[in-house]
Amino acid sequence: MFEIFGDILTLYKREMMIFKSHIKTNIARSIIFPLMIILVFGNLNSTSSNVGVAVVNYANNQQSMSFINSLSSGRAISVQEVTTQDDALTLLANSNVNAVIVILPTFPSTSSGNPSVVVYYSNFNSQATAAILPLIQSDAQKFGTATSNQNYPAQQKQPATTSIIPLYGTSSSYKIFLVGGVIAMVAAFGTIFGGGMSIITDRELGYLKSFLIAPINKNAIVISKIFSGVTQSFLYIIIALLIGIMDGATIAMGWIGILWIIALGLLISFGFAGITTVLASRITRIEIYTITANIIVMPLWFLSGAFFPTSSLPSFMVPFSVYNPMTYATQGIRDVMIIGYYPISQMVMDVSVLIGFLAFGIIASILLFKNYID
Repeated sequence: MFEIFGDILTLYKREMMIFKSHIKTNIARSIIFPLMIILVFGNLNSTSSNVGVAVVNYANNQQSMSFINSLSSGRAISVQEVTTQDDALTLLANSNVNAVIVILPTFPSTSSGNPSVVVYYSNFNSQATAAILPLIQSDAQKFGTATSNQNYPAQQKQPATTSIIPLYGTSSSYKIFLVGGVIAMVAAFGTIFGGGMSIITDRELGYLKSFLIAPINKNAIVISKIFSGVTQSFLYIIIALLIGIMDGATIAMGWIGILWIIALGLLISFGFAGITTVLASRITRIEIYTITANIIVMPLWFLSGAFFPTSSLPSFMVPFSVYNPMTYATQGIRDVMIIGYYPISQMVMDVSVLIGFLAFGIIASILLFKNYID
């Protein structure tokens, strides 16, 4: 029983020595894509202009008029004054505006516990919403008042009666949103160039046959490949996180959030490491393996909400997102980066799905490796 652990450790050390001998090439190959995404798309159009906002002025006093004029003074926000809150929220539900600002009769209240400006927003244009929320808050603070932000789901015709945790805090940005998706991406893509690629290379060089006839546990071969792929993904997760932080992304949950990001990244890595090992066991050419792995991983990444909230997906695509394990890794990482805490119900759901995906990937790789390897 204990012999398999020795075999796994020996083969794992071999894999890591090979990775170390080509570490510059491996890191460059796997990090250039996420680096370009964070630096280019994360800073693209970071200052939105003419973002439509409906304003309901229940205060109707001099200060509220000045507040509206302050919102309209720049080019970022395009103000549309509406008579009632119901009419304004209908515009928001139909995606005619990005946000609704309700100025309560108490404006300008100086009590932070009773804000006199309520902002409703949806996620159909998440980048524009993230850009204007800090501007609204800043203008409100000039009048000594506070704002309350409420996420308002699309197609909802009546105001929310319960508190909804917003996807964006007033201090967050699209860059933070994007970094969360990129971290999940490198966790998955790192396994493509890890254990799976190593199996095909060993087969081409004849090393795999030597391992199969050697007096070692055959399961140790595939398990060592999986662990080596996950180790490489761990390195890529750290690098992507550092790039995001250096470019201005923040982690609202602090150091504990970093641990959660790494944990969620490793869980999704184990699942994809198993899947790519299964592919490598059945595919004999690196070119076909790389194309097939990308065909599987890329759609899962896009449907996980990496670039935009999954609520923005067309209805026929929603099931592909709900049953996509990468969705749960992405949203978990964003919770700790943006909200600042990890809701227990969401944490249980995310971790359960990822553990199930991990178990499926590892078990499938072990069972199919023996059946399909040459």
